[in-house]
Parts: sequence; structure tokens; C-alpha cells
Amino acid sequence: MPAKEKKTQKEKKPRIEKKITLGRDRDGKLVRRSIYAKTKAELEKKIFAARQQYLSENAAPSDDMAFGAFARQWLRTEKQHAAINTRAMYSNVIEKHLIPDLGDLYFSEISQADLQGVINYNFEKPETCNKIKLTLRQLYAAAVDLEMDIRRGVNIKKLILPKREKNEKRPLTEPEKLALFSADLDERERVFVLILYYCGLRREECLALDCSRIDFKEKLLHVRQALVFDENAPKIERPKNIYSIRSVPIPAAFLPVLKAYTKDKSGLLFTMSDGSPLTKSSFRRMWDRIKSALAAETPDAETLTPHIFRHNYATMLFYSEVSIKKAAQLLGHADTTMLMRVYAHLNEMKENAAEKLDRVFAADL
Repeated sequence: MPAKEKKTQKEKKPRIEKKITLGRDRDGKLVRRSIYAKTKAELEKKIFAARQQYLSENAAPSDDMAFGAFARQWLRTEKQHAAINTRAMYSNVIEKHLIPDLGDLYFSEISQADLQGVINYNFEKPETCNKIKLTLRQLYAAAVDLEMDIRRGVNIKKLILPKREKNEKRPLTEPEKLALFSADLDERERVFVLILYYCGLRREECLALDCSRIDFKEKLLHVRQALVFDENAPKIERPKNIYSIRSVPIPAAFLPVLKAYTKDKSGLLFTMSDGSPLTKSSFRRMWDRIKSALAAETPDAETLTPHIFRHNYATMLFYSEVSIKKAAQLLGHADTTMLMRVYAHLNEMKENAAEKLDRVFAADL
């Protein structure tokens, strides 16, 4: 045997594991967690830290609770049953924008200038600033309800936001409409954009469309669910609101294409190769391919989003002389407020002021 034997691999010390109970959740169930360490001393330190963190985050709100702990607890309790995208928005604001600057302060220490400073740091991002103000308004309202000590002079309403440029809501251009039929799209991609075009569904409604919800006899799509993303993972949920549960007519021009696509299908129309719902990254790749193919036909398509198809559908409903109330139903809107703006804008475009003035002043000729 050689004097010195080379070790082929390092000997690893086994990890110590201990399951601890931290407390009970809102439903009364025990909250348990596994703690891992290399030594007993390290294990004890980690157990102590885990218990301290749990107590800090789950203690009853009081004046000695730091803003960050309060915000996280508010998110877990008040937004527990909110939609995935809504929870993600609040979590992003709290973790990325509020806690870094305000997390260790108490409400009694936070001034109006501190809050405006968070806004000012993000001033070049109007939409982010709007979300920050929305979140702060709700956090402070919750703190007031709990009679927490808030510094005098703080008024969320008085926070100054950057002016938001209104995104131009446009319909499809004529070259884009032609490209839907001439672009180099595969069958799945073409059917996806044609559902957006002919039926005006939201992206999440289209991705959750099931073959069983297509009624070829009555020529209707029954919208009953939506596919949302939790990080990258897909999740089927109920639609945006009760008004989103609706039936949308399938135009005759689209029927043969949809029939051919669904002939040998069951379940969701748009899936991964194994039949599971599309992940967020898979959808993004599909949409990027769609845009590239359409942009090869017309440069207009480089800025296309699924929402532009909804605005185009609303525009087509207007020119088809569908009533505003019926249009709101078909689009799944809770009321006609948004459509009234769209219809008013289209009415303005439709009017020819020059011709009307010529008629009024015709007698002067």
C-alpha cells in the first residue's frame, strides 16, 4: 500500500437537521420548519434566529413594530387571497422599493420627505411611482385602523408623482391585419393571434381556453377561466371578475381554422409538448416568434402586444355599430367607462368637421 494515498473525494460532514415548531397560522395549523447546520452550535443559532424572525413578522402590530415587518405581515394577511399578479405587484413594491429605505424605521420616524424620497428615486418610472403610492396609501390606512403612532404631517395624498404619458391605445394597422394571414406562423401561433383578433380575449383568457369551451354549433367561445403566472409557473384561475365570465361569438371567417386546429385536440388549446399549460417563459418565446414573423411583413408589428388586439376588437365593434353596452359584455368589462372613452374618440375621428361647416355656411356661397 502506498505511503500516501490520494483521496478521490472529500469526506463530507453530515448535516444536522432539526424540525422546530414556530407557532400557528391564521387557520390554527402548526407552522413547522426544518433547520439545517453543520454543528450543534450553528444549529442553535439558526433556531434562535428563525424564532426571532417568526415572532417579529407575526407579532400583533404595535408601535414598536418596524415598517418592514408591518408591510410583510400586511401582505401575508390582507393580500392572502388576492390574485397572483396582484400579490406579486405589492410584494415587488414592498421588497424592492419600500423596505430598502424604510424597512428598519418605525411609522413614528417616517416623514413626508422620506416617502417623497422613495418616489423621487423612481421618478423616471411613472408607473412604478403610482404603484408605490397605491401601496403606501393602503399600508398607512391599515396602520391608522390599528391606531399606530404615525408621524404628524404625513399625508399620502400629497405625495408628488411624475406625470404619466398616456399610452396610445391603437388598433391594428391595415398592414398588420394582412400580416396575420401572410406571415410565416405555425398553426398554433396563427390560431392564437386569430383568437385575439376575432374574439378580443385577454391574453390570460386565451391561454386558458379549453376545447370543451368551444361551441361550434352555437358558434361561441365560453370564457370561464384564465391562466396567470406565479413567477414562471402557470396557474389556472377564475377570470379577472364576474363580468369576464362570458360567451363570445366566433366569426364565420374564423370557424374553419379553429375547427381544423381543434379536430384532434382535447384540453387546453395552447400547451407545452407534454400537454401541460404554457409557462411564462414559453409564452414569451412564442410571442417573440409571432412578433418577429409579423414584423418581417410590416415594421408596424414590432410594437405589437396582445392588448392591442383587444383595442382593435373594440374598434371593430364600434364600426359594426354594436351598442356600447353589448360591446362591454363581449369584452368582459364591469362597466362601459373605458369603452365610452374609446367610442368618443372614434366618434371624433369619424366626424368630418370640414364637411359639416361647409353645409352650415352653404347659403353664403
